[in-house]
Amino acid sequence: MYRKELENIYYKALNKVKATSLIKDNLFIKDDVLTIVGTDYPLKNYENVFVFGVGKAAYDMAKECEVILGDKIAGGLVISTSKGELKYAKHYTSTHPLVSEKSVEAASLLIDEVSKLSERDLFVFLLSGGASAMIEKPIDGLTLEDFTKISSSLLTSGIDIKALNTVRKSISQIKGGKLANHIKAKGEVLVLSDVIGDDLHTIGSAPMNNGQFPHHIIGNNGIALQEAEIYIEPKVDFTKIVTTTLEMSSEKATQLICDEIKKHDKQYNSFCLLFGGETTTVVLGDGYGGRNQELALRLLMTDCITQNISLLSAGSDGIDGRSNATGAFVDYDIYKQITNKNIEPKTYLKNSDSNTFFKTLGYDFVTGISGTNVMDFIIVLKK
Repeated sequence: MYRKELENIYYKALNKVKATSLIKDNLFIKDDVLTIVGTDYPLKNYENVFVFGVGKAAYDMAKECEVILGDKIAGGLVISTSKGELKYAKHYTSTHPLVSEKSVEAASLLIDEVSKLSERDLFVFLLSGGASAMIEKPIDGLTLEDFTKISSSLLTSGIDIKALNTVRKSISQIKGGKLANHIKAKGEVLVLSDVIGDDLHTIGSAPMNNGQFPHHIIGNNGIALQEAEIYIEPKVDFTKIVTTTLEMSSEKATQLICDEIKKHDKQYNSFCLLFGGETTTVVLGDGYGGRNQELALRLLMTDCITQNISLLSAGSDGIDGRSNATGAFVDYDIYKQITNKNIEPKTYLKNSDSNTFFKTLGYDFVTGISGTNVMDFIIVLKK
């Protein structure tokens, strides 16, 4: 297996959409003028500058903001699942993927903080995937317990992220631009997209999108995969980003990817095929795993993994579903191990236990939380 090369390709894509690169390219200060994605803000026109953020990447993005802006930051609040402190803004660790008491407390704190801003203040708001679960204030009459039941049912139902966040917004007092309604100050929103098509009404359930503040996509799946393509292109006969909008069930995605592998396997001695997006899966059992590991499991059950082909299916956020893995590898040698250990892939698939399957064979891919999120990468390599 070309595991090391698959990892190199993955990290080339991932590092392109990490906080350091994204913030440095889109926010800087010179001669007391703050530039946010090409718009200049002379700081003499504002009393204070604040940094706010919500999402899996919010903490790392905020840290980079502090490096650039330093003590020009008067305060703010950043909510993420990371642990640690910020120097100039407050940091609150919330929960994901399920809404909890911490999510409700985080929402209340954030509403309080942004409500304090005056018309003479300026802010930068950092939004990334995962925000939907990290801040929540259910509509009046809906308890947190009821809200959690609805969210849990949706998460395991197999519906896509757009439909999921549409429901979330309808039962929330902070999503769908409702947080922005509390703000009098001027500011801009920097967005790391984790949804197909970069829909600003969907990312993080759009807490700031009330039409008042400019939103800028500064990182997404396509930007990441383009970097991966640049890296691997000189090393193989053919490279292609097949799609950055993979949005279908894991069964259909398996067929699509398998067809692409077979087509290019006949034409090229070596190639790299890159896929981006998010598949959907229905949880059938009480096992451990996620959509990336299930996709890898389904792919190994096809006939498209030939002797010189290996693949990696992995999430950019570092966590795949109900497991500590990021994703899983597949190659031709895995079939020998399946036979030697006398295990049946279908059994694990039926119990939604893909992580146990790959972990048993040593084919799980574990990175830990990445600090960013632009959906998933599926990398197919023939060498």
